[in-house]
Amino acid sequence: MKKLLFLFLSLTLASCGSDGGRDDENGTTNNVNASPKVVTGKPTFSNAQFKFAGTVTSSGSGYSRRGFCWAKNINPTVINSKMIEEYTNTTGDYQLVATYSTDFEKSTTYYVRAYVATNNGDIIYGDNVTFVTPAKMDITFKIAKAIYTTSATLSTDDIAVNYLEAFYPDEKGFCYRTSAGVNISNGQIIKISNPNNYSAYELEATALLPNTTYYVRSYVKEGAQIYYSDEKTFKTAGAIGASGGYVFYDKGEFTDGWRYLEAAPANLTYNGSDKIKWGCTFNIINQTQAVMGSGPANTTRIISQCSDANCAARLCANYTVNGIGNWFLPSEEELMAFYKSAKNVYNIASNPWNDVSQKYYWSSTEIPGGNSARILDGYAGYMWEYNKDYNMVRVRPFRRF
Repeated sequence: MKKLLFLFLSLTLASCGSDGGRDDENGTTNNVNASPKVVTGKPTFSNAQFKFAGTVTSSGSGYSRRGFCWAKNINPTVINSKMIEEYTNTTGDYQLVATYSTDFEKSTTYYVRAYVATNNGDIIYGDNVTFVTPAKMDITFKIAKAIYTTSATLSTDDIAVNYLEAFYPDEKGFCYRTSAGVNISNGQIIKISNPNNYSAYELEATALLPNTTYYVRSYVKEGAQIYYSDEKTFKTAGAIGASGGYVFYDKGEFTDGWRYLEAAPANLTYNGSDKIKWGCTFNIINQTQAVMGSGPANTTRIISQCSDANCAARLCANYTVNGIGNWFLPSEEELMAFYKSAKNVYNIASNPWNDVSQKYYWSSTEIPGGNSARILDGYAGYMWEYNKDYNMVRVRPFRRF
């Protein structure tokens, strides 16, 4: 009786102690001792190819080949799906490459399993890993930049063609609206007709609403097929800033320590007058700049060479309102941005017949080698030169954040 009990326990322990699993060619799992073990990794895609990744964590009692099989249904096998393999029997990581244009359908979910084939012909599979093949091409909305109250420049990256097939775009552009789910049928569009390459592009959207969030997508059209980027948002300028003035410009991203430009709530006054002199009479500062973002450096340079207490640059630098400081005399391009955002939204200048100085604004951009500086006609919207030794006009401080 004791011998029979010992034999029964021995058989039971042997049955429960088998290690690993293996499949026959049809994917049926059988438990055996010392089976190889394999893990499926996440595929990667580049240059019109998928790179499959796996790891043989144990060679068990031996195997002769390893690979990957994939299909649109779960649990692909070497019998019912596509496969790629190599002959080897080592452990560790391995990778194999399959060509997108011949082995996959576009924009489709697939299941992939790594596998090893044992020396007796059994197939050991790893877990299922899913991945989605890309579309024929990808387009990426990059950024909304140079954002004013009623306009913004929309930009996209290069168009990426994902596999080796002819691609002939006949239109590319942007679609946008004030609610999510935008496409070319329900939104406003701006476009380039008959594009001849896959290069990045940008276009300006106009007639926008101030201080409003827009949803936008890049698109490319090829015949009846339309390819879209992911949907992004941007918000037009026109909000009220911390000082109580208008935030009139958004460059779209934080660089060099700032993103937004805000104009003070009102023009400067000095000794009860809103007519300010540029300063440094008969002196030439030189090396001031006109470009966007140069206003603070111009202001610092002017102050360093001009001792006038009431010069425009120093008055801006000393200005505070609602507890907010750090203002500057704007450059030529910064003043033009102010006009562009103000046009048809809020008034920054009138055109009186008896005092044209009421419509002019000093910039911090001096004419090189001369006694003039650039001024903005805030009514008509153009820049021109004005003698800074005698004339006094309006000044609007700006700040950036």
